[in-house]
Parts: sequence; C-alpha cells; structure tokens
Amino acid sequence: MCAKNIDKEAKAAEKAAAKAAAQEAKAAKAKTKTKAKRKNAGANEFNFFFLHGEKIGIAAAVGIFGMMLAGGAGLEEFTLTPEQITEAANKAEKHIDESEVTPQEYDEALVNYDYGEYAKLIKSAVTVNAYETPNRWEQSLFPDKNKRPSVKPLPVENLRAVACVGAIMYKELTANNAAAAMGGAAGGMGGAGAMGAGGPGGGMGGAGGMMGGTGGETKGRQWIAVTGSIPIRKQQAAYGDLFGNAQYLDDARDQPRYLYYELERGEVAPNGDVAWSKVDVLRAIKKENNQWNGVGSEQVGFSYHAPTFASYPPMAMSCPPMANKPFGEEIANLPNIPLNSSEQIEVQSAELERWNKLQEAMNQIDESTLLDRDPFEGASATGGAGGMDSGMGGMGPSGGMAASGGMGANGMGAGNDWLVNREAVAKQMLNAQTVASVDYYLFRYFDFEVEEGKTYQYRVKLLLANPNYGVEERFVEDPTATEQKIIASDFSEPSNPAALGRSARVFAQSVEAPARPGAEPRVRLASIYFEQESATESLAQDLSMRLGQVANFKGKPHEPVNVAGALQTGMGGMMGAASGMAQQSGGRGGRGGRGGGKATVDHVSDACLVDAVGGAKISGAELRSPGKIMILEPNGYLQIREVKEDARELGRYDGSQGGGMGMGTGAAGMMM
Repeated sequence: MCAKNIDKEAKAAEKAAAKAAAQEAKAAKAKTKTKAKRKNAGANEFNFFFLHGEKIGIAAAVGIFGMMLAGGAGLEEFTLTPEQITEAANKAEKHIDESEVTPQEYDEALVNYDYGEYAKLIKSAVTVNAYETPNRWEQSLFPDKNKRPSVKPLPVENLRAVACVGAIMYKELTANNAAAAMGGAAGGMGGAGAMGAGGPGGGMGGAGGMMGGTGGETKGRQWIAVTGSIPIRKQQAAYGDLFGNAQYLDDARDQPRYLYYELERGEVAPNGDVAWSKVDVLRAIKKENNQWNGVGSEQVGFSYHAPTFASYPPMAMSCPPMANKPFGEEIANLPNIPLNSSEQIEVQSAELERWNKLQEAMNQIDESTLLDRDPFEGASATGGAGGMDSGMGGMGPSGGMAASGGMGANGMGAGNDWLVNREAVAKQMLNAQTVASVDYYLFRYFDFEVEEGKTYQYRVKLLLANPNYGVEERFVEDPTATEQKIIASDFSEPSNPAALGRSARVFAQSVEAPARPGAEPRVRLASIYFEQESATESLAQDLSMRLGQVANFKGKPHEPVNVAGALQTGMGGMMGAASGMAQQSGGRGGRGGRGGGKATVDHVSDACLVDAVGGAKISGAELRSPGKIMILEPNGYLQIREVKEDARELGRYDGSQGGGMGMGTGAAGMMM
C-alpha cells in the first residue's frame, strides 16, 4: 500500500514537472517573438524620427549657430560701451520730452481741439446765435445795400505782334516825290473840301478829288503793330456785380473808364530770356504824329474804339498815312475785332475828318501830369464822361455813332457844337459806355523804335479811372481807395515773338498732297518784295518749294502792284476829277507801271520750309483738307501759315478781291 502510494506521487510529480517545463518553453518562445518584432520596427519613418528626434534637433541648432557665426564674421566690431549706450538713450529721451509737436506741423487740416475747454461748455447755456440762419425768414421789400468794394481791372486779351512794312507819307518835300505833292488847286484830298465835299464828281474831296494834300516825302519804313482785345463786356459785367447793389451809385463812376496804358517791350535773347523795358508811349506817339503828313484811314469800326476822354490819348493809336496800299488785318485783332467791309469804310469815311481834332489835341497832352489829373473832371453826379476837349463826341446806344446825326449834332457836333454843348457830349459818351454793342475794344500801338535783327515781345497793363475816387469814405469798404485816381490791371500775357523781316514776305499759296506714299507734298509759295528806295511792292507767285529749301528767289521781275484799295502817290496812280469815286471804296489790285524798262529784284526772306500738310481730297466730297505750311523764320521761331488765311492778303495784290479806303493827307484830311 505504501509502495503504491509512492508510485502514484512520483507520477504526479513527474507530470507537474513536465507541465512546468512546457509552460517555460512557451514563455521563452513568446519572448523571442516580441524581440524580433521590435528589431524590425526601424523601417517605420515615424518611429525613426520619434526615436532620434532629439539628436536631429541638436544637429539643426548647431548648424544654425554655425551659419550665424559665419554671417557675423564680416560685421564691424561694436565698440560702444554700456556707458555710451546709456548716455545716448538718455539724450533721445530728453529730446522727445522737450519737443513740441503740434498737428499743424504734419497735417494742416487736422485741428487740435482743447477738449477740456469744450467739456466746460456743458455747464453753460446754449448760445442761440450759433444756430441762426444767415437769411431772414421775412425778407424786406428792398435788399440791403452794400459798401462799394475795390476793383481789379481785367487785362488785355489776345495780344499780338506783327512785323509790318510800307511807304509812309511824311511832311518833308523832296524832289523825288514832288510830282506826288499836287494838292491845292489840282484837287488835293483835304483843304476846305475835306472828304466827300466835292459832290458826285469830286471823288474823295476838294474840288477835283485828287489826293495829295500839302505834299510831302514818301519813305519806306518797317515797324511792329501790337494789337489786343480789351474785354469791355466782361469788365462791364464785373462792374455791375460789384456796384449793382451799392449804397452809393454814380453813372460816371460805375462804368469802365479806360484812360491810358503801360507798354513794355521785351528783347528776346538767343537763349530765350526776355529783357523787359518800359516804353515811353506818349513821347513815341507825339514823335511819329508830328512827322506824318496826316494819318491813315481807320478800317476798324468806331464801335470797337474805347471812348477817349479829355487830356488822355486814345487806346488805339492812329494808323500812319501809308501810300500805295491800305492796312490789312494787322491793325485789327482777329477774331475778336474784325476789319470793316468796304461798304462800312465808305460810310465811316464821311466823318473821318472830325478825328483830326483829336489828333491835334494829342500834341497838347503833358505826359508828366497825365496820371495826376482828376479822371472824372467835368462829369456830373448823375453821369457824363466829361466830354472830349479834342473834338470827338461819342457813340450812340446802338453801338455806332451818335443816334440822330452820326457824329453830328448829338455826337461830335457840327462845326464847333462840341465846345458849347459840353453836357450833351458828356451824356452821349456815357451812353456809349453803358450800352456797349461789342464785346471788345481795340488796343493798338505801332512801334517804330525797333531794330532789324532783333526779336521782340510785348505786354500791356491797362489803366482805368478808380470808380471809388472822390466817393465819401462811409460808402466804400476801403477808405484809402477814395484817394487813388488810377487802378491798374495785371500785365497781359506776353505777345508772340516778332522781328522785322527781310526784303520779302512769304505766304502759303497752295499745298497738294503727295502723289504716292513716301513722296513729299507739293508746295507753292508767293513772295511779296518791298523796295525801300522807291517804297513799292511787287508780287511773285507760284514759287515751287521743297521741304528744307530756303525761300530766296533771285532775279524776279519788279512790277509794282497797286494794292486793292490803295491811293497812289505817283503820277500813274493819281486820281483826277474824271476818276470820280473809282477808288473811294477800294479798286481792284493789279500791276502798276514804273515807267522805263523792267527791273529785277531778289526776293530774300531767309525763311526755310520745314513741313507741309493738307491738300488731300476729302472722301465723298469735292473738297480738300486745309493746306498748312511750317516755316522756320530767320530769328529761329517756327511759324504756321495757312493757305486759306494767306489768300486774303494775297488777294489784295493779285486783283482777286477789292479793298478798303487807302489813306488821306493834308491838314483837313487827317483821319483817326
């Protein structure tokens, strides 16, 4: 029994040992499998960076630090000490504390309000005046009157300078033109007959109707005509706005009253700089007028002339007495102030003799006291311009001459009525200003004090009577303005540069478009030659030109032309009694003989043809585009000439158009 139990226990122990060995082997196998899996986990990238991230971060930091060391190797050494850094910081802080920066220094539109003061307003009552409307709810029947403000006159517009050449009649009598001085009994223009006094067969005046007057010498001269437009309509509107609601009104003062002007001549240097100098206008006008044998025909309507007041010169200088041709557009100011038509000139000529009185009065003007006089002398409180001591009355309300009798009884007066009826003349002059029928008055000056080879510009300052002069101080805004006699405009814009020309003037006659692409346009010019010695002109036409060519033409026939509307001074051009009124309204231009054989002259202009455009046919119509040429003048300035505009001037020479009145001479034939 004991042995059996022992065997049984031995078997149980053996079985337990085998089971434990199996479990131990199983556990060892599982452990070996886990280690193998962990060894193969290196193939996973996440696990790699997770396991080695610390090493990678340290390597990157070392690399960056190395780059910083390499970049800072070339920098300058920082030498400031801590004490210096502290001192600089203290200075900056002190500068900031002591600086006063206001809003205006960096933004003028920003207003720096003191809000502390504004906050105190909450303790005070609201001021009603701050919320009142500027207009009353119940307007009075008549508006409140204002004090008279000061006036700044408007300047001259469209100032223009044109070089001119012509034959001027002077008083000296020489053998060269003795035949032209045939006035008196032979029928000179002037004398007692004046203009148009000879009846239907009397021509221009006198008993025989022939021009000549007191005789004189004809000289070839060159000058520059300066013209501009005085904006009378705009100036009247400005006066109306300023004084229309004034406490004090005066008809004589509340209209523009042009008295005089300042003229400056500028000599243009080669580099374009202009040296300005003041022109002694009154001295120059007197000098020329005293030499002329009369004055030239005025071809600008009287309505475009500013009223002239006693003891003051006209704003438009008289035209010189030019022989052989009348003046053209150079004495007007297009487009604002045109020339008269031949019919207007014929009507106007009937009264031109009266202007002689104004011309004679010019010699009595003393320039030293010109601007010290009372500009309203002789004007009544209710109106009147003071009349004209020199004889010209005024223009009627319609803008022409006086209403009932031209420049007769109500205007300049018949005979010497203008002397005895001063009040009537004053009122008539006032009407002319109050109801101006034109937008512009003419400014004009002829400058004979210029030299060949120089280039000039001009600028003008208008001088008007101060409308507040002599008014009680209580009626004006500025009490000191009552002591000032004259008010002045600003200087006008400078005129175009102008220079005396050579022996010939060129004009655009025609421009034809190129016949094929790349070809030049075909240009034809006309040249007008002026001979100084004989004071005659000849015309050369159809002069073919190429671009870049200088318009100098040698050996052209000199056949003096009779310009349309001219009154000749030679025997061949004199008008006798039989000619009647043939040239009163302007005959047609044409060739005039000199006697003897034909002479040749050189047309020298020294002008270079730079470019040409136009002349092409306009599609769908028998029209062509306007022709224009560009010319480089001898003074270095470019000039544009148009075929259409030059045709008017050429028409006076080639007989294609009629002209206006020529000129008048003699004591009673002087015209303004």
